[in-house]
Amino acid sequence: MNNKNFFAVIVFLGILVFLGYQFFNVLIFIFLAIIFAAVGSPLMKLLQKIKFKKKTISSSAAAGVTLFVLVGLLFLGFYFLIPFIVKELSIVSSIDPTLYTTTIESWLYEADFFLHKHGLLAKNEHLSDILLVQMKSFIGSISIPSVVENIFSFAGAAFILVFSVIFLTFFALKDKEIFFKMIRRAIPISFRDNYDRILMQTRVQVVRYFSGLLLDMVILGAIIGIACYFAGIPNALLIGVLAGLFDIIPYIGPFIAMGIGLVISFTSILPTDPSTAELTMLFWKMVIIFVVAKGIDNFVLQPVIFGKSVHAHPVEIYIVILVAGYVGGITGMIVAIPVYSLVRIVIKEFFGNHFQEQEKQLSDEMMKK
Repeated sequence: MNNKNFFAVIVFLGILVFLGYQFFNVLIFIFLAIIFAAVGSPLMKLLQKIKFKKKTISSSAAAGVTLFVLVGLLFLGFYFLIPFIVKELSIVSSIDPTLYTTTIESWLYEADFFLHKHGLLAKNEHLSDILLVQMKSFIGSISIPSVVENIFSFAGAAFILVFSVIFLTFFALKDKEIFFKMIRRAIPISFRDNYDRILMQTRVQVVRYFSGLLLDMVILGAIIGIACYFAGIPNALLIGVLAGLFDIIPYIGPFIAMGIGLVISFTSILPTDPSTAELTMLFWKMVIIFVVAKGIDNFVLQPVIFGKSVHAHPVEIYIVILVAGYVGGITGMIVAIPVYSLVRIVIKEFFGNHFQEQEKQLSDEMMKK
């Protein structure tokens, strides 16, 4: 690659990165549409094989039916989830807070004793006073107009997300190459062969990554669910499912699930008026199970699964996810590895020979010296 082409590629890739950053939400919509289209593609192919009076179903009709089934399955999942949420809320609302005043005071006393003993809290200070001040400050900072505005803003963003993903998924089902064709038309003719090779390699990497991610989610969820069951933790199956689902968020996802699991478990046993020791034991059981399971996931499962699927070192993966978290938050962490795999493939495709030539020149110069 000569210097002119090298500079042109750098500029073109820079423009793509800039546009991707500016329209990150649109990329997320397209990404979700491609995922849903991939999930629905087996049904789409099956429908197109069905014949009525020697005529096959049109791609538009097959895409519409497939999309209807996908949306129906999602709503069905929410339908089964909502009664559980309502049940949990009814349990919480029926709890008499005065019954647990002694328990809460005991916890605060133990926490005060520990903090005073290790010099983490001044002797004239108490944790309950600090929590009360922080709570008053938080409540005072709440603005009703701001809350209402945020609710409407969230509702609007959610509507745009749902509508956009459904709209794009329909056309992705109808023509699975539509987005890739649009990108190819925008690429200079001289780079289209490179694009075709990049697309082929990226598809293989992305399929490997998401297959590995799904396997990791299932294994981690099963480990946590089974461990919680044998530890006597309420709603063990649900906690395992949540741990598996939240594992899509690298590193911190299972601990978010642990927080939700603690709330679910506590609300399940609070009506039985448990002792402080029971609640404390439940807390430590949950913490130990999640920490051990995540340790197995980080040091055994992920290096084996993602190391083979992405061909990257665990330290490399960790640094990439960390940087993506700072740049794009949780969404950035979720898409970090697929995007990183794409960047590596692009660099190898356009600059692999260039870097090999540089290394060869350095090697020749060293030999001469």
